[in-house]
Amino acid sequence: MSESVLLVDSNDPAIATGTSHLDGWRADFYEAAHLPDALADPCVRAVLITNDDPGLLRTNVELAHARGLPVIVGCVDEAARRRAVELRAEEWYLIPASAEEITARTRSAVARGAIVGTNAVERADLAEYDQMLHDSLTGLPTLPVAIERSRQLFKERGELVVLYLNFVRYSKIEEIYGWEKLDAVLETTASAVRSFLDDDDLRASRVMVSFSNDDDFIFFHVPANGVAAATDGEITEMVTRLQVHVAAQIEAAHGEDIAALFDIYVGRAHLYYNPKIRLERVIYRGIREAQSASRSLEERERGRRVSDLKAAIRDRGVYVDYHPIVVTATKEIFGYEALARGTQRTLRSPEVMFDVAAEADLIWELSRLCRERALEGMSTRLEKNQLLFLNVDPHDFSDPMFTEDEVDDPSRVVIEITERTAIKDYPKFRERLKAFRERGFRFAIDDAGSGYAGLGSIANLEPDFIKLDISLINAIDTNFIKQNLVKTMVHFASDHGAMVIAEGVERADEFATVRDLGVHLVQGFFLHRPQSASAPIVRADQAEGPAQDDSLA
Repeated sequence: MSESVLLVDSNDPAIATGTSHLDGWRADFYEAAHLPDALADPCVRAVLITNDDPGLLRTNVELAHARGLPVIVGCVDEAARRRAVELRAEEWYLIPASAEEITARTRSAVARGAIVGTNAVERADLAEYDQMLHDSLTGLPTLPVAIERSRQLFKERGELVVLYLNFVRYSKIEEIYGWEKLDAVLETTASAVRSFLDDDDLRASRVMVSFSNDDDFIFFHVPANGVAAATDGEITEMVTRLQVHVAAQIEAAHGEDIAALFDIYVGRAHLYYNPKIRLERVIYRGIREAQSASRSLEERERGRRVSDLKAAIRDRGVYVDYHPIVVTATKEIFGYEALARGTQRTLRSPEVMFDVAAEADLIWELSRLCRERALEGMSTRLEKNQLLFLNVDPHDFSDPMFTEDEVDDPSRVVIEITERTAIKDYPKFRERLKAFRERGFRFAIDDAGSGYAGLGSIANLEPDFIKLDISLINAIDTNFIKQNLVKTMVHFASDHGAMVIAEGVERADEFATVRDLGVHLVQGFFLHRPQSASAPIVRADQAEGPAQDDSLA
């Protein structure tokens, strides 16, 4: 009789020993990226995964479950444990674990995987019930749980303060970087909020998400006996400290670009207990009141940002980060994308800056300033053989001050069509581009695979460069659908004399994958960090860091 196989992605001796304690079992090792190749083996009875890459973990768990195989996840930390729970792994354990625990977890997983019929239905009901109690992503209790935990305290004290934390730009993170990135940012946010409360006077507050997998948080604060409820001034001061604390944690974990999209607007509602009114309704009304207050704050803040933007345009308060674009095969710098940022903290993110400009009808004015600042660096930032990739929105082509004579040497400039707004009249737009082409400009479609930048734009604009969106490149080494899409795009571009640029390459495995798929150019933190306009230029033969890693050659 054939042995039962436990597929594993780790050479941990405890796993091999634990598997040997199972009668008739053996452990077969595969690297995490290659586990899917072995799932078809009829001897496989279970899968044990220790790799903590979120995309890779999700892919392997879903493929294993699709074949009816139970999964055990070895978790390096609490965030990984929550991820395993969210993915409905049959069992999990914290690394390091003893051989005995791994044996027990494997037996339990196989037993759980064998449940059928009514038991399986009951198990699904229990899983749904557990999800109602706690958000699997952040580990925070959900609203119904928090209400029950606060019920008696509310009655005894007679008052309750509700704070609604509105993270206004988290949707922008998801839009730009994909849901996996926002999930990771929410984990960091929840952890940072908890650590802040541990050292704050409001540490007795109840914190929760309003709904499972939501991206806004709610505070319940029941003042201690003999202590007055926090005033508006105290709440404002606390929120300021909370914002600084959380932003620092996000920047440390996810970088400055993500941190620049972090903002909290907090609404407050002070509730009083009334035995004539159902307690749940009092709280739900208070949450809506606090949420509405947070949106009012957002509106006032939007007005302040418009004022900040007008001042920035007047004072030329924009600087440029130059993002290196690298030849995949040689790792030499091919050119730089000029990405404008506001000097004021509130306008640091280009996404925020242009959103504010759109609301204030200042797109042309801001775009002119950003182009000027980017072009100023051509002589000092770029070598003679390097290209400058200049972001231009279709809306800018209607600006009478944006002409093909704006640049002295058009042959060194690639106009990136960013498509913040849709192109509505392609024939007219192509005529406009024709004048620029005749002067020597080249064109790139930015963020292909996202938003408006689809196949229609590529076919209509015939770009020289096709920039693949970061959401398509993220975790591409574990996603076969993404790989096939990129491979198709590379073949299409090569057939039409264009080059493909992979944006957002952050890991060695992502770089190796896009290189193997034939992607011509690469942009991302794995090879080079952006260079501020004030930093010395990095020549192709002076590049340091990951770009010099010959193990990938």
